Amino acid sequence: MDMINILRTIRRLDQPAVLATIIGVEGHAYRKAGAAMLLPLSGDTVGTVSPGCIESDLLERVPSIWETNRYEIAEYNMDPDDDPIWGEAVGCGGVIRVLLEPIEGTLRTILTDALDLLDRGREVQLVRRLKGEVLCYELSAEEVIPLPSGQSGYDWQFSLHLTNRQRVILFGAGPDAVSIYQLLTQSSFHVIVADWRPRLLAAYPDAEHYLGTPGQLKEMLHLDTEAAVIVCSHHLRYDREMIEWALTSNSKYIGVMGSTKRIGMLFDGDAPPVNVKAPVGLSIGAEGPYEIAVSIAAELIALRYQWRNKQKADRQKEERHEPIRNIFGGRTEQPNGQAEAAARAFAGRSARQSGASCSLG
Repeated sequence: MDMINILRTIRRLDQPAVLATIIGVEGHAYRKAGAAMLLPLSGDTVGTVSPGCIESDLLERVPSIWETNRYEIAEYNMDPDDDPIWGEAVGCGGVIRVLLEPIEGTLRTILTDALDLLDRGREVQLVRRLKGEVLCYELSAEEVIPLPSGQSGYDWQFSLHLTNRQRVILFGAGPDAVSIYQLLTQSSFHVIVADWRPRLLAAYPDAEHYLGTPGQLKEMLHLDTEAAVIVCSHHLRYDREMIEWALTSNSKYIGVMGSTKRIGMLFDGDAPPVNVKAPVGLSIGAEGPYEIAVSIAAELIALRYQWRNKQKADRQKEERHEPIRNIFGGRTEQPNGQAEAAARAFAGRSARQSGASCSLG
């Protein structure tokens, strides 16, 4: 979730910047539609939209976009048969359309409002609608699915679902947990470190952390069905208490580190429940703390997208039975594919397109 880092950077940003968002992909591409990147005038970027292929070109566009205070749409054709400059250099074979927007005025307000809602536990849709050369913004509480351009009154619509980071409780702050913390944090998880040993917690100065045994942590730390828990303190009694607490809280994922023998002791020889992964991580033959951390991060990344897809399917099922509720409006949208709408909207247009912005709120 580059977008969370981007939003937090925008909140404290004190210099001109441009937001680059992939709004359309045809064929093969490194990042999908919705991937975003913050391009401050200083050149200190946040996030990625490619493996480094188009970033330098995007950065060159930043000064003019900021000076004119108008958005721009850039198209990159990675097919060497169609575009020998980009295609030969990159070789991905796809077409990428990137929306570049100056971070000020309406857009800055919309993005900071979105972060405020995320910080309060809400999930929101950031909706962009194009009419002529005017780009309008809206925040919606529910998924907004675009109408065909001829029925909506807009040339194009792009909706981006924003959700907060998946919360992971890492119980056990020993040396083998450092790599787990680092990899999960770099993979956009919100990692909370807990341990009863102050000396071990000192290795995580930047982490949200709690000091205490599982019994004490219950007074300080909230566990719920959305939390993932990794148990790796290597203290048999405390690990068992943490597992029992996570089970009673119906945590969706409980990963337990340890050998088969130790796991058997933790569960009294019984098979672990379905929401418990013991031993934790994907079975990739990992050896040593770093490789084990890689297996854990890979497993949680895979599960995160499974959970998100399920949540999306559940939302769509609910929306078939009730109208969409907008945070800043009361319109209802009907189903249609936004990728097709984007393709129609930009078919035949030049690789550079610019215009002004407005708010639908």
